[in-house]
Amino acid sequence: MNEDNTTSNLEKEESEGTQPSLTGAEPNVGQPAGSPAQPPATTPQTLEETLAEYGISLFPEQIRQLDRYFHLRNEWNARMNLTRHTDYRKFVGRDIIDTLSFARVLQPDEVVLDVGTGSGVPGIVLAILRPDLQIALCESVGKRARAVADMCEKLELPLPILVGKAENFLAAGGWEFHSLIVRAVATLLELMRWFKPYWSCFDRMLLLKGPTWVEERGQARHYGVMHGYALRVVDRYTVPDTGAESVLLQVCPEDRLVPPRGCRLRKLRYEVFPTGLITPDQPGPLARFHSSQKQSGKKESPAQTPQRGEAKPANRRQEKSSQSRKSRKDSRNPTGQAGQAPATGPSRKTKMKSLKRKGDQKEKERSEKSP
Repeated sequence: MNEDNTTSNLEKEESEGTQPSLTGAEPNVGQPAGSPAQPPATTPQTLEETLAEYGISLFPEQIRQLDRYFHLRNEWNARMNLTRHTDYRKFVGRDIIDTLSFARVLQPDEVVLDVGTGSGVPGIVLAILRPDLQIALCESVGKRARAVADMCEKLELPLPILVGKAENFLAAGGWEFHSLIVRAVATLLELMRWFKPYWSCFDRMLLLKGPTWVEERGQARHYGVMHGYALRVVDRYTVPDTGAESVLLQVCPEDRLVPPRGCRLRKLRYEVFPTGLITPDQPGPLARFHSSQKQSGKKESPAQTPQRGEAKPANRRQEKSSQSRKSRKDSRNPTGQAGQAPATGPSRKTKMKSLKRKGDQKEKERSEKSP
């Protein structure tokens, strides 16, 4: 697959096409829209007013939860440096609009890992906009992770917060995801180097990038980390306040690519999803399932398990090999059981000896009778 040609053609088509809708939920899901209108100079007083200025329509319950999250984050931000988006306009124009890009691309019921969630964006916002998703948040800075966990608890969002580097959790096992979502964490080259060894644990990466994404792509290709992987632009939009273009990139193995921009996802759904703070030394939710599968393949049934003091029964292969050794031994040794000769008739040599003895006895009797 020629990645350079397909990507350049795709970029040309997308640059000529219409802008995607910024709406993240019904009643306006899927309706085409142009670039969002520039907000007026006056400062909006509520989140609902700000969303209306940007042309974003959400359910009342979603607006209520997002407003509650906005205030909780500002409370934590007074104690530590979490974000610079402390007013409604920045919150909507950057955090919500960026998250809506992920929401448009993610398929229903996906299992998602938010790598480097920071203050909870996009993970917490995505959990509010897309309750069908199973989302785990990952943050390597402990105090930020605890702040995010507190916000999730007060928002009644049952999300696991993985405290540590995401690659450490993937290496520990027991965790699998459809998509890793990444926003403002590292360059494409760094992300590929971090996660390429653990690609068996997930299907694709979705990376939100700014105008420098073309340079990052060139750097990653220069160092050869993109070999065997397809890079596609799956969404693009203009940031209202700055006018800069943002793109959502998908990195997917070439053998899982569904042309032109899809990715074939594994069958995955957690029956029980953990919540709260989780460290890398804790087994993932799939670890018990995998270990039980391994044990079931080796574990003997109760009827076959020997009791204490009894010899362990040999398996079929051992029984066959012992029988073949015994048959070869019997063929070399004509003796039967307990070293006794087999019950067969007298041999020819024994018969000759018996006839000779009889002949000698008759000759002796004749010699005695003669004068």
